[in-house]
Amino acid sequence: MNCLLARVKDRKEKYRKVITRDFSFYECPENLSNNHEYTPSYKLENDEWYSISDFSKKEFCNEFINNELDTTAYRVLDKAELCDIIYLCAKQDDIWYFQRIFKHSVLEKKRAVFLGDEITVKKNLKQIILSDIADAMYIINDDKLYFRKLETIAPIFRGIDSLYREATNDEISGFLEEPFIQVGEEYGVEKVGKANRQRIAMVIENFNHLEQEQKSEIFLYTNQYYPQLEFDGTVFTIRGEDDMKYLLYGLEQRYYTTPATNEKRIANSVRSIPENK
Repeated sequence: MNCLLARVKDRKEKYRKVITRDFSFYECPENLSNNHEYTPSYKLENDEWYSISDFSKKEFCNEFINNELDTTAYRVLDKAELCDIIYLCAKQDDIWYFQRIFKHSVLEKKRAVFLGDEITVKKNLKQIILSDIADAMYIINDDKLYFRKLETIAPIFRGIDSLYREATNDEISGFLEEPFIQVGEEYGVEKVGKANRQRIAMVIENFNHLEQEQKSEIFLYTNQYYPQLEFDGTVFTIRGEDDMKYLLYGLEQRYYTTPATNEKRIANSVRSIPENK
């Protein structure tokens, strides 16, 4: 038997049993094998999934995953609680499915007509829309979580957004004080937007491990590909968000030239190519 559970806005009793039936609530995608270990610098193609290995050992693992399911431990969801659902989770065979519930996921109708063997009219009807494909799937035997949008599943797996964090004000301040950066008068920590904060968080984790010679090569490479960014040979002048964005693209080494047409481009996302063994 498969069981559908709900996490509701109740601090004392967080979970409810929705229904237990011998059918599948969600479909398992056929293309899960086309997955990439999550990194914020890589953007998925339409047929790809992110994955996180050894998920049961992560601090942000959902408590359902590490505990034996006992459906008798939860009381049945009341109709009045439908609008209080944060997410749904279903145990089907050896897979946990998780679906985030938004306001548009709950339909409220004052009156509805049902056509079947008999025509019936129901009033004050509330329904939950189940997606065919869940927002996240955890395969027990693989100990791996699959998902497509980290921001969607963040309320389900508390703390998982730390994988794609924004740099703090202190980190940004320290970054802007790097000797290769000169900040313009109208730009500063408070002017750095969300996207650049995320890029800075990624850069400071990787760039600081490079040797000075490697850093110097990256500075010249950045200037070569984006000469519009003011550079005196050792220092970049950052006057606004666009300047910061294109500097960070360079520090992440996103610029490249196509071999056949010699066209200069910016990579939308990056991931390492595994070496052949």
